[in-house]
This record gives sequence, structure tokens and C-alpha cells, in this order.
Amino acid sequence: MSEAILEVNEVTKTFGGLVAVNAVTMHIEKRRIFAVIGPNGAGKTTFFNLVTGIYKPDRGSIVFDGVDITGRDPAVIAGMGMARTFQNIRLFGSMSALENVMVARHVHTRTSYADALLHTPRYHREERKARDRAMELLAYMQLDHRAQELAKNLPYGEQRRLEIARALALEPKLLLLDEPAAGMNPQETEDLQRRIVGIRDDLGITIVLIEHDMKLVMSISERIAVLDYGKKILEGTPEEVQNDPRVIEAYLGPGAAEGVQ
Repeated sequence: MSEAILEVNEVTKTFGGLVAVNAVTMHIEKRRIFAVIGPNGAGKTTFFNLVTGIYKPDRGSIVFDGVDITGRDPAVIAGMGMARTFQNIRLFGSMSALENVMVARHVHTRTSYADALLHTPRYHREERKARDRAMELLAYMQLDHRAQELAKNLPYGEQRRLEIARALALEPKLLLLDEPAAGMNPQETEDLQRRIVGIRDDLGITIVLIEHDMKLVMSISERIAVLDYGKKILEGTPEEVQNDPRVIEAYLGPGAAEGVQ
């Protein structure tokens, strides 16, 4: 067994009388592609928000790369090596593609407020490094030719890729993707599939994704957890998940196994 990079232990989150996440446990190994699926309202995005520190769990613990991060601030968790994208794209629309990625790179710069104010040699050196790395990531996502274009002017699929490039600028150990294929056409989805596998293989980053496109999920995931009404009803391989009667009833529907071949 590989070492776990994320250990979620009996985590529960309630909002008033609604139990959004109910005693969920998941252990995710390093350098794996792990999917979280389930119907709308199953608690998937709440789960991501708990892991990234946006919400604090009512009960349970979350351990990231051997460190208990339960209740820690999102900025601290991000600085430890966790990055995410969102179901609704959250780019800085009036900034260029390059500037969007450079914003994330500044987490790793070593300049002080005084350096930035006085434009010291260290400030210029760090800015140059941030720009160079941002351009490398844009090239990796095949967006370097769009570097100077405003993010809001990019086609939808390229905006999705830019958001991933910005997340990669944090140099994460763990990348959480919230419905990355939402709104994409089949060609864009196939391209995304190759890129997700490439990020794991080329960069050694563990990936956890929420996704409704079952063809994508079953093609690239090594383990899948299924949530329904906040509870984990199953975790297993793609084959186990798509043939499980509970999952078919709660989410996939009859004929699911044939539909994702």
C-alpha cells in the first residue's frame, strides 16, 4: 500500500438541521486519481470545502500529508501544498492569463512589502522567476499563446485549463478538481482527460475530482467514492462502482455498466 496523502476520518458537517456530510471516511493514496461522485446535493462540494478549510467539521479529523489540518485556515492549507478549482470558474476576468497564474505564484515569492514598494533588485528577481514559471505552466496547458489575453475573453474550455494552470502554480501535492468537465464538449473533455492523467504522471500530483461525466470518471480513476445524502455508500474500483446495485439505484441508473464502456 502506498502512503496516504489525505486521510479523512469520520468527518461530519451540519447546516442547521441538514447533515451535509455524515461520518465520511476516505484514505487517498499518493499519486492516484480518486473520484468522488453522487447525485446533486449528495455533499460532494461540501466535502471539498471541508478538506480545503473553507468549512470546519463538526466532528472528525482531516490529515494532509501526515499533518492534522482539521480547522486550519484555507490559506495555511494551500501553503502546505493543496490546490483546487471550482465548479463555477473563478478567474480574474480583467487580468491576463499570465497575470492570473502569476497571482498564485506569489505564494512562493520571498519579497517583503518594502521590496515591492521600493522595487528592489530582489523584487525584480522574484517577479522574473514568477513570470517564467507562470509561462512554463501556461505552455504545459497549451495556453502560452494566450498569455497576454484577458481571461474573460478566452473560450470556455481554455478558461477551464487556465484555472488548472493557476492551481498548479501553487506547486501542489494534492489537486482537487470540482467538475472540471462541466460545460465542455466531447473533444474538450477528451483533451481534459489526457491532461489530468498527465498532471499525475508528469508532475507526481495526486488528484481528487468531483465529476458527473461517468465516461471520464471511469476512464481515469483508480478509486471512486460514492456519496448519497451526505453518506459514503461505497468506495471501490470503477468496475465495482458501476456494477454495485446501491450505486445504480442512487445515481447511475439501469444500464450504467454498459453506458460507460
